[in-house]
Amino acid sequence: MPFVASRHPYSFYWLLTWLAVALNLGRFFDLAAPSWLLLYQLVLIGSYALLFIAPVWAITRLILKFSPRAAAVLAVLLAAVVQLALYGDHMLWQLYGFHLNGFVWNIISTPGGIAALGSSASTEREVALLAVGIFALQAGLLALAHGLARMRGLPVARLAWVLPLFIVVTLGERISYGVSHFYGYSPLLENAQRMPFYQPLTMRRVLERQFGLERPQRLEVASVELKGQLRYPQAPLRIEPPAKPLNIVWLVAESWRADSLNPRVMPQTHAFAQRAQHFVSHYSGGNGTRIGMFSQFYSLPANLWFPVLDARVGSPLIDVLQQQNYQIKLLTSARFSYPEFDKTLFVNVPREQMVEDDQGHTWERDRRNVDRLLKFVDQRDPTKPFMTFLFFESPHANYSFPPESVIEPDYLPDFSYASMDLQRDIGGIYKRYLNSVNHLDSQLARVTQHLEKNGLLDNTLVVITGDHGEEFMEQGRWGHNSTFVDEQVRVPLVLWIPGKAAQQEKLRTSHTDLLPTLMPLLGVQNPQQDYAVGRSLFDAQPGRVLLAGDWDRLAFLSEQYKVVLPFTSGSFTALQASHADDRPLQDSSRVLQSQLPQIQIEMRDLRRFLAH
Repeated sequence: MPFVASRHPYSFYWLLTWLAVALNLGRFFDLAAPSWLLLYQLVLIGSYALLFIAPVWAITRLILKFSPRAAAVLAVLLAAVVQLALYGDHMLWQLYGFHLNGFVWNIISTPGGIAALGSSASTEREVALLAVGIFALQAGLLALAHGLARMRGLPVARLAWVLPLFIVVTLGERISYGVSHFYGYSPLLENAQRMPFYQPLTMRRVLERQFGLERPQRLEVASVELKGQLRYPQAPLRIEPPAKPLNIVWLVAESWRADSLNPRVMPQTHAFAQRAQHFVSHYSGGNGTRIGMFSQFYSLPANLWFPVLDARVGSPLIDVLQQQNYQIKLLTSARFSYPEFDKTLFVNVPREQMVEDDQGHTWERDRRNVDRLLKFVDQRDPTKPFMTFLFFESPHANYSFPPESVIEPDYLPDFSYASMDLQRDIGGIYKRYLNSVNHLDSQLARVTQHLEKNGLLDNTLVVITGDHGEEFMEQGRWGHNSTFVDEQVRVPLVLWIPGKAAQQEKLRTSHTDLLPTLMPLLGVQNPQQDYAVGRSLFDAQPGRVLLAGDWDRLAFLSEQYKVVLPFTSGSFTALQASHADDRPLQDSSRVLQSQLPQIQIEMRDLRRFLAH
């Protein structure tokens, strides 16, 4: 910003705004003790604060030539937007450990995405008040700047040094990061990751070729991102329709963690599980709805979501059902457009067979959809098989339930994303969750009891599970979509297969095992490798590596360890590893070395679904 010496109020305004933005950015960091690391933090904060306000300054400077009043309004409004965006990014970082990114943009830009967040009226009200407060702050800074410009005793605001100083400190910050990346100095690298929209600069070739430095030996692994033309299924499905086709009722609950399926919280569903196939060590294929559902209906891992979405390939399960003339009814208490299940799982299902109910409290939506499901079952053509799917939304934050479902009376009456204090409120939030899951129990029971009352359990396959789990700060986070701890990826799975004796399976199983279990029952003759990475639930074996993922990471879950790889980086400095029970590792590099061969095997296997 090449300002010259001036008493123009905007000189003071941009100085004050820079300080305000720097203070906002400082909230992302735990400042170190006096050291080179502290100096790096301060340089990083100061330089990025300048970067964030530079576009606002440039626009205002341009408009100032034509309309001083419009420039003043823009200076306040645009700076406030920057501050508000950073405030929101800090909330994301605190809750989930990531910044505004492609995943967040997908939520904002996809129909149904914002509604899927489950924000309450109090959240919307407090966000509005926060926005007003930030705009008022920036207006106050402009008024203060005018006051400072009129004061005679103050030194002249000299800003001509800003651009050269910025170049010097930014160059120093870039070099510091590049050298730290070269040597794997994690304290500095971890601080850089805290900065919103940080753009890393690596210097490996320069340091090796120009300065003759030797890079420390580190393991590398090929990127887990999969690109290319999709080849799924690998071969056309061969179907021999069974003489007596089974009906299918597929029930999925949002954010349903495994340990909530117990006699106190969910007595009716727990009792049904004792009569069915109950998989007590079951893992979702993802820590969020997108991949949790994707892994159920495709038996594929997260890094194949985008190839499937781009190709608009539907679930092979739906294809098989349609070929056998099943009557289909799909219901959700959210939207099929977010995540994009109308372009993936159910892309080939006619819209008149899909029902979205996204109005009112989520527990009310769930009840209405159960009504619709039961009506569909009663009014179907009994000469043809049917498949119905229902997605329950009430266990999603902010955890909705009616008064009669309260089993934990000391719950938080309402909470706002904008003002909640997780350390203070998490106990009451968890009790809200338990109440919502108790209501879920009543609605699942309505379905299973109706099927039994009408003699349909004799020829109906029932799947009851969750899309993913939900954490309540047991491992330092709340909610889902942030890590792969058990609280976020372990879910209940209850499977009713007519004529099969009750069983409780304790070996680890996965959502990717559902298709290999069900497709043969529907007459599919192909080997499971043609359409699945999982295996039959009734062929569970110890020692398996399960796959879980999210928007941009893939997790390898062995019986001893969890290793998480980002899609776009093959460097082991970017990996995360822990014990299988989520305890931190003392020597992660040794574990990463030991797990690398198995990871490479898994990745080679996944590439079979792409054309070469």
